[in-house]
Amino acid sequence: MIKIVTDSSSDISPSLCAELGVSVVPVRITFGGKTYYDGVDIDRTTFYQHLGKSSVLPTLAPPSVEELQETYGRLLKVTDQILSIHSSSRLNKTALVAQQASKLFLGRTKITVVDSRMISWGLETVVSAAASAAKKGASSDEIVRLLRGLIPHIYMVFFAENSDYLERQSHPGRGRMFSDNLPGARPLLIVEDGEIVSMEKVRTRGKSLDRLFEFVAEFAHFEQAAILQGRASEDTQLLFQRLTEAFPKRRLDVRPYGPALATYLGPDALGVAVYEGI
Repeated sequence: MIKIVTDSSSDISPSLCAELGVSVVPVRITFGGKTYYDGVDIDRTTFYQHLGKSSVLPTLAPPSVEELQETYGRLLKVTDQILSIHSSSRLNKTALVAQQASKLFLGRTKITVVDSRMISWGLETVVSAAASAAKKGASSDEIVRLLRGLIPHIYMVFFAENSDYLERQSHPGRGRMFSDNLPGARPLLIVEDGEIVSMEKVRTRGKSLDRLFEFVAEFAHFEQAAILQGRASEDTQLLFQRLTEAFPKRRLDVRPYGPALATYLGPDALGVAVYEGI
């Protein structure tokens, strides 16, 4: 059976990994001069504690080539096919490092690397679909075709308390788009073609909640939706109540996002994610 590999920016839970047989390679979170492995020696709680103590914003780095090769080598003792699915290459370089790591095994096995163009819940949705298909006996090519059809139907929108984190992680010259105009307004952001880009600015948190609700309500049909939060807030409960009242028969989860996404959004962002189905 094909084995599935992903990275910890997927925020996929250990229980779901065990159920689906998914291997997770941790990305690295750096505060100043110290680096931590996401989900290994730093979790959400510890991450937020460090945020409160550090004057330096955290940065995100991919696993090393050697770390991915170790994972591939271990899995190749039980399979000859691996599908390695990672966060958007426009947000970090994990998929590119995975491509490099796979070259060690050329001619010995088939390792297919997929750039999900997603992060956090979106990446988890892609990985879960791939692992479920693999358990049913789908081939690597069949799973890749499935994912290519699925990825364009996943949407993620957030509002952030400020743009400092995103500007810190942005490519040179892009930071200004998050901070121009409307001082003090909150940026409403969307994951689009693998990047986090600005949709608009809103002046109040109440208006931000309205926009998140409206975004979900625009879908005539969706298969699954989630509210994504950093630190828990009353706004999460308000938004959850509005959405469950509006869509009583739809699956709706409340999910915390992990340190990887928090390096872009900070600890207090709130968002919605929608998978409309194929």
